[in-house]
Amino acid sequence: MKRRWMTVFCAILFAMLVMNTADTKAAAETAWDAGKTEVQTDGVFTYYIHPSRDGQEAWIYKIEMNGKKVKSLSIPATIKDKKVTRLGYPAREMENDGEAYVTLFGECIEPWHNGDGSSKAVSCLTSIQIPDTVEVIDESAFSGLDSLTKIELPKNVKKIEDYTFYGCDKLKTIVLPEQMESFQNSSLCDCPSLKTIKLSKTNPAFFVKGNCLIRKKDKALVFAATRGKKLTIPGGVKKITSYAFGSTKSSVIHIPASVSEMERGVFNRASCGENIHIKNVTVSKNNRVFARDGQCIYKKSDKSLVVAIPDKKGELRISERVKKLTPDISVVNCDMTKKKLKKVVYPSKLKRVTVPAFGVIDADKVYFTGSVPPKVVKPKSAAGYAKLPIFCHVYVPKEYEDVYKSWYKKNKSYSNVTRWKGWHTYNP
Repeated sequence: MKRRWMTVFCAILFAMLVMNTADTKAAAETAWDAGKTEVQTDGVFTYYIHPSRDGQEAWIYKIEMNGKKVKSLSIPATIKDKKVTRLGYPAREMENDGEAYVTLFGECIEPWHNGDGSSKAVSCLTSIQIPDTVEVIDESAFSGLDSLTKIELPKNVKKIEDYTFYGCDKLKTIVLPEQMESFQNSSLCDCPSLKTIKLSKTNPAFFVKGNCLIRKKDKALVFAATRGKKLTIPGGVKKITSYAFGSTKSSVIHIPASVSEMERGVFNRASCGENIHIKNVTVSKNNRVFARDGQCIYKKSDKSLVVAIPDKKGELRISERVKKLTPDISVVNCDMTKKKLKKVVYPSKLKRVTVPAFGVIDADKVYFTGSVPPKVVKPKSAAGYAKLPIFCHVYVPKEYEDVYKSWYKKNKSYSNVTRWKGWHTYNP
């Protein structure tokens, strides 16, 4: 009886906790009166705000500049007697628009089409002062400010969201918030002038070493700023996150012995293809997880390709030590957003390919060298991607043509090569 009573009590307590969490979440979602807009003009700037439901706070979701070129913007700490605590216009949240983001100045950005929202209206701004009252800055808020050179973020901002400063071409210095808890590395994508990252030593989640932002809990490099011709990742870093080098202008990146994990596209730009400034990647001979052979850096444990380094001619021969391709590959020393690689040669011992790995290395001429084609795996997340290289010239060993032809037909890719007159045989 006592055990049954305890079970009922725990069930009731759990239900109360769930209800309380739901109420808290609902309160957070309805904190702003997004259906109400108030407007205030100060000089050449007009501010559009949503008030909080209690009338105490202001969310600036848009700033207009009234025709005059000014170099400095000082965002007010109060508007309509309300404390300014939020900046930005999260397009996807407000309109469920997955195709674009919107900046604080009303410009649309599309990183996947290299559109950063820069315009004549905001290109004159060289400095922006943000009041300490601000606690939230929404995604893409300051994207496309081509003349901005330095920015200091309020200490109480906890999250740096996607594409916050995307495409700020002249941004040299950023002072990150003292209380920052999370950082999206796409926030500083395509900031080629960035040289200095500053962060208070009291920050509990991150620290800066050699202008590299490092997460404390897992010693992960989340962002690296430009620093000379060669950038050596600080010793002690164990992990490199996706797009960590999206803005670096260094031509050579060196991976130390301490690195044991690299996420997808670590040397690529977020949603924007290759970083054209990176020409070469080296790895310490003492690294136990990764090794370089020829034009490739691969993972020793499963022989998967991690970094591909085409030569100056745009040709790539993948190492015979590589047995596995995944979509996590980074490609350097090229710009495939403008031009395919001239040629790629796949190793004879390639065993397994996860879609869309073939698409990551896009080439005009593709050579297969093995007697048995690799197994192709297509996860649900890869819907819409071709399984094999198509719309290119495919070369297969003459002796095994029938084997490769059957492989292409099985994966529903053969007609997309033959109709393009791209099917060829050769003698290895």
